[in-house]
Amino acid sequence: MDDYNKLALKAVELQKKNKPHEAKKIYTDLLKIDRNPQILRLLGLIEFNEKNYEKSLKFLNESLQINPNDSECYSNRGITNFALKNIEEAISDYKKAISIDKKNYNAFFNLGNLYKEINKLEESIENFSKAISINNKHYTAYHNRAVVKGLLLKFDDAIKDFDEALKINPRYSNSLFFKATTQLKKGDYKNGWKNYEHRWEATNFPSPKREFKQPCWNGTDSLNDKIILIHGEQGLGDNIHFVRYFNLIESKAKKAILQVDKKLVQLFKDSDPNINIFSYNEKLPIFDIHCPLLSLPYKFSTTIKNIPLSDKYIYPNEHRIKKWKKIFNKQFLNVGINWQASPNPDFDKGRSFKLEYFNEISPINKIKLFSLQKINGLNQINQISKQFKLNILENFDEEAPFVDTAAIIENLDLVITCDTSIAHLSGAIGKKTFLLLQKNCEWRWFHDLDYSPWYDSIKIYRQAKQGDWEFVFKNVKNDIMKLNEYRK
Repeated sequence: MDDYNKLALKAVELQKKNKPHEAKKIYTDLLKIDRNPQILRLLGLIEFNEKNYEKSLKFLNESLQINPNDSECYSNRGITNFALKNIEEAISDYKKAISIDKKNYNAFFNLGNLYKEINKLEESIENFSKAISINNKHYTAYHNRAVVKGLLLKFDDAIKDFDEALKINPRYSNSLFFKATTQLKKGDYKNGWKNYEHRWEATNFPSPKREFKQPCWNGTDSLNDKIILIHGEQGLGDNIHFVRYFNLIESKAKKAILQVDKKLVQLFKDSDPNINIFSYNEKLPIFDIHCPLLSLPYKFSTTIKNIPLSDKYIYPNEHRIKKWKKIFNKQFLNVGINWQASPNPDFDKGRSFKLEYFNEISPINKIKLFSLQKINGLNQINQISKQFKLNILENFDEEAPFVDTAAIIENLDLVITCDTSIAHLSGAIGKKTFLLLQKNCEWRWFHDLDYSPWYDSIKIYRQAKQGDWEFVFKNVKNDIMKLNEYRK
């Protein structure tokens, strides 16, 4: 038995050192000798971490059959059931864990996470609070409670919790990053941009940090004799949103180079034929210094009052504008619509709405709706009724993404869109735009404004209640009717 225990301890150490495959082999061999409930539980955790959820559940079930009073094992099974979308079973497991051990803060923490995901936010906060009351050093409980408070628009309370997490773990980048976006959403740009510089270390941040031998510009050193590289990051909308700063850099530097996703290169070239622009897969020319694009608001000490170029800074190609102009009858209110952002719910997070919400807008007299949708959401066009009047534009953006869309937008009277790159493109062109937002929207749109300080031409329509698009579209319809009356 001594050998058995020694091997078990060795496997536990290997698991702690993030060597799961070696630990798994030992655990498997040990189970051939004795179906030890703790070994079964630990093997279940390895299978969970490897996303083998059914295998994980099998091991945890067997462990609990042998030892039905293991609070931690119930908590572990709760996580696995949640991953398998067995919500009621997961809740039951967490509550069973707590009934066995009322000091099991992990069970409270996990239950808090579950309630957050199923949008029971008050219950989520209650369970995070219980976890903290048991273990006041549980910084991720403070952090997660702060995130939920942010979803409830309790931004000051959220920031306090982020600060508590950072007192315990000053290097916890997730709290620094989420604190930044909360501050930005509140309009606290001075502190928000500074903390936003920690975005690179946050979990699941969409862009890897670029490393160059050249130094990163600190925002104060003179660029008069320097060639600076500005490199894009995150999504296409982010790059369209913040490319306005490239004009400021060009005026300061000896020479400025822009590197972005290849999907945006031609759009930016159309807007400025003299731009020094490269895609990510192209070899860069020599440069002296660099800066990420979304660090420029911080480097330029941006406040709500000094946002640059809020009227227009993208200029579609004149030839393309003329090409598409003949499509539109100016006797009508020509409206471009975009309803679907990413089809991936992890990226979309409630931004999109159904095309059918335009049902009562499409028949309005003297209005024509034009689809600006590309790739995602097109299947919804086949599902609309015959009474729904939607004009489909053919063969646009075949040369390069956005180039025809930009020219089409220039010819439209109005764009109605969800929170996606089209909103940024339309705003950057200076086109009248109705931006339709969920209640818990993204940080750049603030939380209580019906306009955007970033784009003079954008009017914002917000959900009164999370998920309620009917309220939004009722207001949109009323304003379109007013626009139609004004045109007469």
